[in-house]
Amino acid sequence: MQTASEPPNLNRDDLGLPQDLGDGLVLRWGTPEDTDQLVEFNSRIHSREGQPPDESVGRWTRDLMRGDHPTTNAGDFTLVTDQTGKIISTLNLISQTWTYAGIAFGVGRPELVGTDPEYRRKGLVRRQFELIHRRSALRGEILQAITGIAWYYRQFGYEMTVNLNASRRLYWSSSTKLEKEQTEIFKLRPATISDIGLLAQLYQIHGKNSLISRVRNQVEWTYELSVTYEKSIGHPHLFVIEDLAGGAAGYIEVAFFSNVLFVREAAVLPGQNFRLVSEFLTRALKDLADVQTKIQNKEPLSTYCSISLGVEHPLYTALGSQLEKLNNPYAWYIRLPDLAAFLLLIGPALEKRLVESVMENYSGVLRLNFYRTHHTLVFEAGKLKEVGTYKPGFVSDGDAAFPDQTFLQLLLGYHSFDELRQSYPDLHPQNERAAILLDTLFPKRPSHISPLD
Repeated sequence: MQTASEPPNLNRDDLGLPQDLGDGLVLRWGTPEDTDQLVEFNSRIHSREGQPPDESVGRWTRDLMRGDHPTTNAGDFTLVTDQTGKIISTLNLISQTWTYAGIAFGVGRPELVGTDPEYRRKGLVRRQFELIHRRSALRGEILQAITGIAWYYRQFGYEMTVNLNASRRLYWSSSTKLEKEQTEIFKLRPATISDIGLLAQLYQIHGKNSLISRVRNQVEWTYELSVTYEKSIGHPHLFVIEDLAGGAAGYIEVAFFSNVLFVREAAVLPGQNFRLVSEFLTRALKDLADVQTKIQNKEPLSTYCSISLGVEHPLYTALGSQLEKLNNPYAWYIRLPDLAAFLLLIGPALEKRLVESVMENYSGVLRLNFYRTHHTLVFEAGKLKEVGTYKPGFVSDGDAAFPDQTFLQLLLGYHSFDELRQSYPDLHPQNERAAILLDTLFPKRPSHISPLD
């Protein structure tokens, strides 16, 4: 049996670095002196094929290396260098706090994973992931999450299991036009540090229906509003929506990639008419995109903006058919190395779901068979008392069987139990009680995560 309070059995040190990898290659942690070379490397490696180095990636790298990021500095980058000291592979760790149904937990976000083409397929990224995973564990982070190319991160224990970049397009031609003699009743202004209290309130409204979201503390708000370089990928463009008298009505957070404007956060205060605010935004966003295009000297403005607010959001409802249908979203890669600890951590959320269901006051053992590992969830009068293990009598022995890491899709609300059963023939309950219990404990719920960059 395991409890959520047990600390990781690891020493807090540099994990044996630097290491001689042979052939003149050295694996080590980064230092501030590596900044310029690493900026050049990441700008080049993460640019589109045939395109010049991506300056926004370089600026993000510099932000993370500089030493004033809330959780990350140069020493959180792993570097592999050749015999001349040239960087040929790297990645880094961005620590942060997320919540599951309001329950906070530490998350390690690996990012900026890249290797010089000449040195790929030599296991360099795998070695670096092992170190980053160990450092993340040392920090008490129970989960790791990364965005990235298709399939690749499954090699390192990740499963695609939380929606990413679900969006709907707003074509500028569908913007709400002002009637004759009608004037704007709202305006946009850039948010400042003095707005943090307001932004925090609106951010809670924005994420209230998200199963998983990030906790933003005062330090992170201050960093995002005042420290990140404006043209960095990691810089959020936050705006307060006001009435003409200067009273706050809501907020939006946008990003500008290539020639497209992305709306990634939005909310209005209680008492505000979201439809009126949304109609204003269809016009204001076009003006904002025009300005950003000139600032960044990019190609001509796209004919649309991307309203990237997850699978569900009130702004979608407010604009209705003015928006195109939901795109086919991508997904976050999630790594959860200690499932038992996570289940114990979110026990209060599971117990609350039982109270609100036909399984209230449930007592019994739910046996989950993952084919290679086997877990029991022990409930007494609706309380999760223990997460243990059992020895199966046959290959699929248990109340429910889940191949590979499919249980993560259920646990994190990505798919319902019934949806998984239709996709995986070897995923099945042994009895109706187990099916009802799994539907109750792990309902399908959308998530829209604004990560710390």
